[in-house]
Amino acid sequence: MKITLVGRLLLGTLLAGTACTTESDSARRSAPVTLAVATQPIATVAVIDADTLSDSLRILRVSPEPDGGSVAFLFADPTRQITGGLALAQASGAQKVQLVWPDSVSHLWWSKPHELSFTSGTGQGVRVVIDAHAAQLQAIQGAGSTRETMETSPGSAELIRRSLSRAQAFVDSVRVQPTGAPHRSTLRYSADTILIGPGDSLAAIHVMAIGPDGRQANPTWYLMYLPNGDMHPLDSLVGALSGLVADAGQWGADGAFYYAKDRSIWRARPTVH
Repeated sequence: MKITLVGRLLLGTLLAGTACTTESDSARRSAPVTLAVATQPIATVAVIDADTLSDSLRILRVSPEPDGGSVAFLFADPTRQITGGLALAQASGAQKVQLVWPDSVSHLWWSKPHELSFTSGTGQGVRVVIDAHAAQLQAIQGAGSTRETMETSPGSAELIRRSLSRAQAFVDSVRVQPTGAPHRSTLRYSADTILIGPGDSLAAIHVMAIGPDGRQANPTWYLMYLPNGDMHPLDSLVGALSGLVADAGQWGADGAFYYAKDRSIWRARPTVH
């Protein structure tokens, strides 16, 4: 087939355009992806309703409402002999904290939008349901202790194993413990917990230090972008582990990560660029 001069020029233009498009697509695919996080305090728990709590208060677990409107949390106050109180913090930033149940709560979960269920008492306990958006919190249903959760997908076992291993490699590098043993400190830092977020693209990693005597300290939360393993420091404490425990962290269905630090509850909103 004979190609004219005009044909050659058109063919060259098409090939050049294709090459530019291919190079542009390749650049987009290989462009670095970074993880950014914006944190916001939701509530500092010092007073629940009109009741002042002691300095020994610890938040044991948080459970964000599916629409992000509020956060339910379990707390203990040893000075006041409370081992499992349940309260609700509004996530609007109004610092409003309401008491749901005074003590002996063993489990809590969101059974429906706006409906918080929990069990109270010894053994299986009694299931109670409240309307989290009611002006006055009160039981709207009491039944058996059947649990129907609205929890997000925890991710596959292989994804958890691979991501936790990658997180530990990052920690070993940052803490200068290339063989798993510390070189500049007596503390060994370990990634002990991973929580996979909605969509399996983000994870929260809890890290703590373990001393020669087995004492646990210096807890830290990181967020990881799973496709490339990018780790972003979220929050940390120097000292006792009890102020930033792994059990008091949970992803919300709104894509934010909620966690407790000492007497406060925080929300972290990650974005990928």
